[in-house]
Amino acid sequence: MKNLFIIHGYKANTESHWFQWLKSSMMRYGYTTEIIPLPNSVQPKYKAWSQTLDDYLSHKLTNETIIVAHSLGVITTLDYLSHHANETHIKGLFLISGFNEQLPNIPELNHFITQTDISLNNINAHTIKVIGATADPIVNIDATRRLSSSLGIDTIEIPHEGHFLASEGYTTFEFLLEQINRLLNKKRD
Repeated sequence: MKNLFIIHGYKANTESHWFQWLKSSMMRYGYTTEIIPLPNSVQPKYKAWSQTLDDYLSHKLTNETIIVAHSLGVITTLDYLSHHANETHIKGLFLISGFNEQLPNIPELNHFITQTDISLNNINAHTIKVIGATADPIVNIDATRRLSSSLGIDTIEIPHEGHFLASEGYTTFEFLLEQINRLLNKKRD
């Protein structure tokens, strides 16, 4: 089954930023897209977010699955995939403004972050792309670079002073769609 899951981040919801636009855009590729509604994103709780991901993703991951995660959704997704390493190798994983460490400027997320148990060697994806903004005030590009380095890949850095939010003009995300399109047009090895 061709499915794409969008995992939002801190203080976001299914209607935020570029999520609905991406969902609509993926229809032309024959993809069913779900934006997973993570509960209480203003005061996220690890167990609730983890359970919600399990409810939505369990038995739905295929070799045609693409996951797009943003911000706190990245570390949540990596945690989930780390614990489901025996499931299908997914097609693509796109991590936007990602991190896998505590953020000094958002200490209120420390408890959530310390509960994650990520083994990056267990991430089963044919293609992984990490995209970060060069001047992200929320997730510093250095944190995103460290995540990429841990995954053994380079960060795709976009010259942008922001966190890819609608309030910064990101109601669409053409670059991300281009990256997904490249994956879909890529021949399997």
